[in-house]
Amino acid sequence: MGSHLSSLDTPTALALLIAYPGAQALAETGVSAVASSLAAASHGRFNLSKAEAIVSAARATVGLMRRQQALALKLQLLGQAILSLNAQIQRVEEAIEDLFRQLPYDPSAFPVGGVQSLAAILAEVDNIHRFSTIKKFLSHFGWCPQTLQSGNFHLDHPRLSHAGNPYVRRMLWMLAIRAVQAVPVYREYFQRRTAAGKKKMHTIVAIGRKLLSVIYAALKTGQPYNPLQEVPRCFATARP
Repeated sequence: MGSHLSSLDTPTALALLIAYPGAQALAETGVSAVASSLAAASHGRFNLSKAEAIVSAARATVGLMRRQQALALKLQLLGQAILSLNAQIQRVEEAIEDLFRQLPYDPSAFPVGGVQSLAAILAEVDNIHRFSTIKKFLSHFGWCPQTLQSGNFHLDHPRLSHAGNPYVRRMLWMLAIRAVQAVPVYREYFQRRTAAGKKKMHTIVAIGRKLLSVIYAALKTGQPYNPLQEVPRCFATARP
Protein backbone atom coordinates (compact mmCIF):
# COMPACT_ATOMS: atom_id res chain seq x y z
CA MET A 1 0.00 0.00 0.00
CA GLY A 2 2.89 2.34 0.79
CA SER A 3 4.05 2.34 -2.84
CA HIS A 4 0.62 3.55 -4.01
CA LEU A 5 0.13 6.30 -1.42
CA SER A 6 2.55 9.14 -0.69
CA SER A 7 3.07 8.03 2.92
CA LEU A 8 1.64 5.51 5.36
CA ASP A 9 1.15 8.16 8.06
CA THR A 10 -1.30 10.30 6.05
CA PRO A 11 -4.96 10.37 7.21
CA THR A 12 -6.02 8.51 4.04
CA ALA A 13 -3.46 5.71 4.47
CA LEU A 14 -4.19 5.36 8.18
CA ALA A 15 -7.95 5.16 7.60
CA LEU A 16 -7.38 2.43 5.01
CA LEU A 17 -4.93 0.60 7.29
CA ILE A 18 -7.40 0.59 10.18
CA ALA A 19 -10.27 -0.61 7.99
CA TYR A 20 -8.20 -3.24 6.17
CA PRO A 21 -5.17 -4.20 8.30
CA GLY A 22 -2.98 -6.14 5.92
CA ALA A 23 -2.82 -7.52 2.40
CA GLN A 24 -5.25 -10.35 3.05
CA ALA A 25 -7.98 -8.01 4.31
CA LEU A 26 -7.57 -5.79 1.25
CA ALA A 27 -7.59 -8.75 -1.13
CA GLU A 28 -10.68 -10.34 0.43
CA THR A 29 -12.63 -7.06 0.60
CA GLY A 30 -12.40 -6.34 -3.12
CA VAL A 31 -11.95 -3.29 -5.29
CA SER A 32 -15.43 -1.79 -4.87
CA ALA A 33 -15.37 -1.58 -1.08
CA VAL A 34 -11.77 -0.39 -0.99
CA ALA A 35 -12.58 2.28 -3.60
CA SER A 36 -15.50 3.50 -1.50
CA SER A 37 -13.37 3.67 1.67
CA LEU A 38 -10.54 5.34 -0.24
CA ALA A 39 -12.84 8.00 -1.71
CA ALA A 40 -14.34 8.78 1.70
CA ALA A 41 -10.97 8.95 3.46
CA SER A 42 -9.37 11.12 0.77
CA HIS A 43 -12.43 13.34 0.25
CA GLY A 44 -12.69 12.17 -3.34
CA ARG A 45 -9.03 12.73 -4.30
CA PHE A 46 -8.41 9.04 -5.07
CA ASN A 47 -10.49 7.16 -7.61
CA LEU A 48 -11.23 3.58 -8.67
CA SER A 49 -7.91 3.09 -10.45
CA LYS A 50 -6.01 3.77 -7.22
CA ALA A 51 -8.13 1.17 -5.40
CA GLU A 52 -7.52 -1.35 -8.18
CA ALA A 53 -3.77 -0.82 -7.92
CA ILE A 54 -3.81 -1.26 -4.12
CA VAL A 55 -5.96 -4.41 -4.20
CA SER A 56 -3.87 -5.86 -7.04
CA ALA A 57 -0.69 -5.33 -5.03
CA ALA A 58 -2.36 -6.89 -1.96
CA ARG A 59 -3.39 -10.00 -3.91
CA ALA A 60 0.15 -10.39 -5.20
CA THR A 61 1.48 -10.58 -1.62
CA VAL A 62 -1.45 -12.23 0.15
CA GLY A 63 0.37 -15.58 0.26
CA LEU A 64 2.96 -14.05 2.53
CA MET A 65 0.32 -12.63 4.86
CA ARG A 66 -2.25 -15.43 5.05
CA ARG A 67 -1.10 -16.84 8.38
CA GLN A 68 -0.10 -13.57 9.95
CA GLN A 69 -3.37 -12.48 11.59
CA ALA A 70 -1.42 -11.22 14.60
CA LEU A 71 0.51 -8.87 12.34
CA ALA A 72 -2.76 -7.60 10.85
CA LEU A 73 -4.03 -6.80 14.36
CA LYS A 74 -0.76 -5.00 15.18
CA LEU A 75 -1.09 -2.93 12.01
CA GLN A 76 -4.64 -1.96 12.91
CA LEU A 77 -3.67 -0.97 16.47
CA LEU A 78 -0.67 0.95 15.14
CA GLY A 79 -2.87 2.91 12.76
CA GLN A 80 -5.30 3.76 15.56
CA ALA A 81 -2.41 4.83 17.84
CA ILE A 82 -0.96 7.11 15.16
CA LEU A 83 -4.35 8.72 14.55
CA SER A 84 -4.75 9.28 18.28
CA LEU A 85 -1.28 10.83 18.55
CA ASN A 86 -1.96 13.06 15.54
CA ALA A 87 -5.16 14.29 17.20
CA GLN A 88 -3.26 15.02 20.43
CA ILE A 89 -0.53 16.87 18.52
CA GLN A 90 -3.17 18.97 16.78
CA ARG A 91 -4.75 19.89 20.13
CA VAL A 92 -1.35 20.86 21.55
CA GLU A 93 -0.56 22.99 18.48
CA GLU A 94 -3.92 24.74 18.78
CA ALA A 95 -3.25 25.41 22.47
CA ILE A 96 0.19 26.83 21.59
CA GLU A 97 -1.38 29.14 19.00
CA ASP A 98 -3.95 30.35 21.55
CA LEU A 99 -1.22 31.08 24.11
CA PHE A 100 1.00 32.77 21.50
CA ARG A 101 -1.82 35.13 20.58
CA GLN A 102 -1.84 36.32 24.20
CA LEU A 103 1.78 37.45 23.92
CA PRO A 104 2.68 40.98 22.73
CA TYR A 105 4.43 39.53 19.67
CA ASP A 106 3.44 38.80 16.11
CA PRO A 107 5.22 36.30 13.82
CA SER A 108 5.79 39.13 11.35
CA ALA A 109 8.00 40.85 13.95
CA PHE A 110 10.67 38.23 13.23
CA PRO A 111 12.49 37.54 9.95
CA VAL A 112 11.41 33.91 9.66
CA GLY A 113 9.41 31.30 11.54
CA GLY A 114 5.81 30.41 12.32
CA VAL A 115 3.86 30.30 15.56
CA GLN A 116 5.10 26.84 16.61
CA SER A 117 8.82 27.50 16.10
CA LEU A 118 8.72 31.02 17.53
CA ALA A 119 6.72 29.84 20.55
CA ALA A 120 9.38 27.20 21.26
CA ILE A 121 12.16 29.81 21.06
CA LEU A 122 10.29 32.33 23.23
CA ALA A 123 9.52 29.63 25.79
CA GLU A 124 13.25 28.83 25.93
CA VAL A 125 14.05 32.54 26.36
CA ASP A 126 11.50 33.01 29.16
CA ASN A 127 12.56 36.52 30.24
CA ILE A 128 14.83 38.38 27.81
CA HIS A 129 16.10 40.67 30.57
CA ARG A 130 17.97 37.82 32.24
CA PHE A 131 20.44 38.00 29.32
CA SER A 132 22.53 41.12 29.77
CA THR A 133 24.53 40.51 26.58
CA ILE A 134 24.03 38.88 23.20
CA LYS A 135 26.92 36.53 24.03
CA LYS A 136 25.01 35.15 27.01
CA PHE A 137 21.91 34.84 24.83
CA LEU A 138 23.83 32.85 22.19
CA SER A 139 25.45 30.67 24.84
CA HIS A 140 22.04 29.81 26.30
CA PHE A 141 21.01 28.35 22.95
CA GLY A 142 24.35 26.63 22.40
CA TRP A 143 24.90 28.80 19.32
CA CYS A 144 28.52 29.56 20.09
CA PRO A 145 31.80 27.71 19.47
CA GLN A 146 32.83 25.23 22.12
CA THR A 147 36.31 25.84 23.52
CA LEU A 148 38.80 23.35 22.13
CA GLN A 149 42.28 24.38 23.20
CA SER A 150 45.02 22.42 24.94
CA GLY A 151 48.60 23.60 25.29
CA ASN A 152 49.66 24.86 21.89
CA PHE A 153 46.67 23.26 20.14
CA HIS A 154 43.84 25.51 19.04
CA LEU A 155 41.02 24.57 16.64
CA ASP A 156 40.39 27.44 14.21
CA HIS A 157 36.83 26.40 13.36
CA PRO A 158 35.40 24.58 16.39
CA ARG A 159 31.95 23.02 16.32
CA LEU A 160 28.96 24.58 18.02
CA SER A 161 28.61 24.00 21.72
CA HIS A 162 26.21 21.25 22.81
CA ALA A 163 24.75 23.50 25.50
CA GLY A 164 21.11 24.48 25.44
CA ASN A 165 17.97 22.66 24.38
CA PRO A 166 18.93 20.35 21.47
CA TYR A 167 15.43 20.47 19.96
CA VAL A 168 15.36 24.28 19.91
CA ARG A 169 18.91 24.34 18.54
CA ARG A 170 17.81 22.03 15.73
CA MET A 171 14.82 24.28 15.09
CA LEU A 172 17.12 27.31 14.82
CA TRP A 173 19.23 25.43 12.28
CA MET A 174 16.13 24.73 10.17
CA LEU A 175 15.06 28.38 10.47
CA ALA A 176 18.49 29.47 9.23
CA ILE A 177 18.06 27.25 6.16
CA ARG A 178 14.55 28.62 5.67
CA ALA A 179 15.90 32.18 5.92
CA VAL A 180 18.30 31.47 3.04
CA GLN A 181 15.37 30.22 0.96
CA ALA A 182 12.79 32.87 1.80
CA VAL A 183 14.46 36.07 3.04
CA PRO A 184 16.36 38.06 0.37
CA VAL A 185 18.82 39.65 2.84
CA TYR A 186 19.93 36.26 4.15
CA ARG A 187 19.94 34.66 0.70
CA GLU A 188 22.23 37.39 -0.63
CA TYR A 189 24.48 37.02 2.41
CA PHE A 190 24.68 33.25 1.83
CA GLN A 191 25.44 33.66 -1.87
CA ARG A 192 28.09 36.31 -1.20
CA ARG A 193 29.95 34.17 1.33
CA THR A 194 29.68 31.08 -0.85
CA ALA A 195 31.09 32.98 -3.83
CA ALA A 196 33.97 34.10 -1.61
CA GLY A 197 34.83 30.45 -0.91
CA LYS A 198 33.26 30.13 2.55
CA LYS A 199 31.87 26.73 3.49
CA LYS A 200 28.07 26.57 3.28
CA MET A 201 27.71 24.98 6.71
CA HIS A 202 29.75 27.76 8.32
CA THR A 203 27.52 30.32 6.61
CA ILE A 204 24.38 28.61 7.93
CA VAL A 205 25.87 28.89 11.42
CA ALA A 206 26.56 32.60 10.82
CA ILE A 207 22.98 33.10 9.62
CA GLY A 208 21.72 31.34 12.75
CA ARG A 209 23.69 33.86 14.81
CA LYS A 210 22.18 36.70 12.80
CA LEU A 211 18.68 35.33 13.41
CA LEU A 212 19.31 35.06 17.14
CA SER A 213 20.72 38.59 17.13
CA VAL A 214 17.53 39.85 15.46
CA ILE A 215 15.35 37.95 17.95
CA TYR A 216 17.41 39.32 20.85
CA ALA A 217 17.16 42.89 19.53
CA ALA A 218 13.42 42.57 18.85
CA LEU A 219 12.72 41.27 22.35
CA LYS A 220 15.03 43.81 24.01
CA THR A 221 13.80 46.88 22.13
CA GLY A 222 10.23 45.86 21.31
CA GLN A 223 10.86 46.84 17.68
CA PRO A 224 9.87 44.37 14.91
CA TYR A 225 12.35 43.09 12.35
CA ASN A 226 13.02 45.50 9.50
CA PRO A 227 15.00 44.00 6.57
CA LEU A 228 16.03 47.49 5.46
CA GLN A 229 17.53 48.33 8.84
CA GLU A 230 20.66 46.82 10.35
CA VAL A 231 20.51 45.18 13.76
CA PRO A 232 21.86 47.64 16.36
CA ARG A 233 25.63 47.37 16.46
CA CYS A 234 25.66 46.22 20.08
CA PHE A 235 23.54 43.20 19.08
CA ALA A 236 25.34 42.22 15.86
CA THR A 237 27.52 39.11 16.04
CA ALA A 238 28.08 37.71 12.54
CA ARG A 239 30.63 39.32 10.30
CA PRO A 240 29.53 40.30 6.76
